[in-house]
Amino acid sequence: MKVESCITLVLALLCTLVATAQTTPDNDFGVWTSVDVSKRLTDRWSVGMRGEYRTRDLSRTTNLWFVRPSVGYKPLPWLALALSYDYFWRPAVAQHRALFDISETYSTGGLTVSLRERFIAAYAPKGRQWSWLFRPRLTVKYRIGETRCSPYIAFELYANRHWTMMHNFAGLQVALGHGSSLDLFYLFGLNNRTARQDHIVGVGYGLKL
Repeated sequence: MKVESCITLVLALLCTLVATAQTTPDNDFGVWTSVDVSKRLTDRWSVGMRGEYRTRDLSRTTNLWFVRPSVGYKPLPWLALALSYDYFWRPAVAQHRALFDISETYSTGGLTVSLRERFIAAYAPKGRQWSWLFRPRLTVKYRIGETRCSPYIAFELYANRHWTMMHNFAGLQVALGHGSSLDLFYLFGLNNRTARQDHIVGVGYGLKL
């Protein structure tokens, strides 16, 4: 399957899901866009920078945005560690966040299964309030033959004392060449505190220098 065919199919499915999301009053629709740049320094060390912008309320208002520099370390071929800082902003709330990731990966043939465990400590200067969050994410990805397309599904849980949200992803990663890649996905989000269901279309660009 050609890259253009993969992207066209995914965009058609995303448009259908967006139309469905707007027919139910309790549903919300938003768009997530991101840029992720990384650089490997040695076989084990790497650095990166990520910027992300998200909308909500049928994509009419800003939900949040953040900027995230990070440092990664890979002690074993299947194990990766990362330490990141977020300047995180949503309407009326700004936070400084420290993130620590532990990622385990298993690959065989074209199949890759990974588990990322993310621990977040956040400080809001307004009110001088600390909070924490645990976000495990399981991803299953499959590379289609010799093509540059890799469809995937992922499940991410948000929890502190109890689980608060769950994000379910279906997406497609496309290798564009020269270290760059495109990530297209649909996210179905459940909120444990409200009846709202989130339908998100995501577009991400990645570049490995």
